[in-house]
Amino acid sequence: MRLENSFDVPVSPAEAWDILTDVERVAPCVPGAQLTEVVDARNYAGRMQVKLGPVSLAFEGKAGFVERDDRAHTARLSASGRETRNRGSANADVRFALQPNAGGTTVRIATDLQLSGPVAQYGRSQGIVAGVAEEMTARFAQCLRQNILAAAKPEAAATPQAAEAVSALSIGFGALMRIVRRFFARLAGRT
Repeated sequence: MRLENSFDVPVSPAEAWDILTDVERVAPCVPGAQLTEVVDARNYAGRMQVKLGPVSLAFEGKAGFVERDDRAHTARLSASGRETRNRGSANADVRFALQPNAGGTTVRIATDLQLSGPVAQYGRSQGIVAGVAEEMTARFAQCLRQNILAAAKPEAAATPQAAEAVSALSIGFGALMRIVRRFFARLAGRT
């Protein structure tokens, strides 16, 4: 399934690029993610916990830059992981691009996600997966903005604030609210 998300940050593309490509710095902003190993400058290992509908899933896997164009501010990452209770696997091809806008930078993310094994049944409803992805992107962007803004202030500490821990329930609730809003927006458009 294909997922597309975007968010804005109040800094130039060059500044945003330096932060977004610093995996150790941005990993704490990804809800449910934990960076466990820096293999080299382009490859990483980690864990990810996510809730799809009523089911909590935990993955262990790896991710790495497949392509990276520092001048054009575009990159492609490949990620793969196995569910820790042997309920399947996930593979993702993630492309992101930074574009200038009037207030700073728009970050566009396109993800081709493949779920396999028993875990695939939890992701059958693309609406649930898309809602969870939107909520996680929104929380990531919020954390990133706080860290960028904090780093830009002279009185701020040298290290960015860690992302506030979020429960799978709060991500699931946020995703559910996005699905409900989308549903009612479609209904309103038909009347």
